[in-house]
Amino acid sequence: MKFYKITVLILTVLFFTNCEQKITIKKNKFTSINPVTYTDVLYKSNRDTVFVSTYSGKIYELINNKENRKQIASIDDEIYSLVYNAQSDELYAATLNSGVVIINASTGAVTGTLPIQQTWASQLCYNEQSGLLGTFDYKGNHYIWDLKNDYKLLETPTELQQMRPKYIADNGDIYFDGKSKIIRWNYKTNDMASLNSSGHIADVDAEKNVVLIGGKEFAFYNAEVDSVLYKEKHPDWPIHISGKDRKDSIVNVPLSLEVLSGLASPKFIYTYGLDKSIRKWNKSSGSLAATYTKHKGSISGMTMNSDQNQLVTIDLLGNIQFWEL
Repeated sequence: MKFYKITVLILTVLFFTNCEQKITIKKNKFTSINPVTYTDVLYKSNRDTVFVSTYSGKIYELINNKENRKQIASIDDEIYSLVYNAQSDELYAATLNSGVVIINASTGAVTGTLPIQQTWASQLCYNEQSGLLGTFDYKGNHYIWDLKNDYKLLETPTELQQMRPKYIADNGDIYFDGKSKIIRWNYKTNDMASLNSSGHIADVDAEKNVVLIGGKEFAFYNAEVDSVLYKEKHPDWPIHISGKDRKDSIVNVPLSLEVLSGLASPKFIYTYGLDKSIRKWNKSSGSLAATYTKHKGSISGMTMNSDQNQLVTIDLLGNIQFWEL
């Protein structure tokens, strides 16, 4: 019976693929997703201890290999993205109605807000060394606050209007995407460079190389040659099949789904996508090194610790996984 189910599943998928019918997975509105699902994750300590957020406005502290979670804060708003400022012990939460909310990570008290103009933002970027916090809203405005200078907004060049800040480097470089281009601007020197690439920035490494996301592909841009070295897809769709005694097996359907995000370490790139898998790629060649399939829910966040030897991922079913790298 199990073999029959697997065969029917594969044949069904292949039928639709061969018929060249476009398979799409509908993206729910934020407010329609289960409010207890995890929306973002970030490290509190160097490893094993993280903060997670939910659509219901809750922030929890979780420790690896411990079932209980500690509630840190609860606000009357949806939370989409988190940043932690260890120096001030503050959390910054991108919300639906309240802009960016500033929360004392020890007491859970809301200590302030950073306004967003008549809309909302769902993604934050932060650099601890410079104290800069950046985001963009859904009307195309971007905001970069100097947390060390009374939350003063940085003035950006007119060339960066309607572009999205995605990464802030220690040397002052801020990476923007949008309008089918990538721009690197240094807020200290005002130097600006347009990279020979396009897409959505997922991560930037210490050598200024960029992981880019675009539909079913991710790309690796090499700064030294100012060019994309390779583009890759998740080669298949690992589907969990329930068996006897609640033991699952994996069927790898030959279908590539959308890649959602990625991170770069010194030797590898890690991506996750709509197929609920995490892929490990050799950074130098782009060859697939490993596939991880523990998540049964759609993956909603991924981050790496500062030593780059541990990865943590969350999903929309409220599950979390720690991975030793």
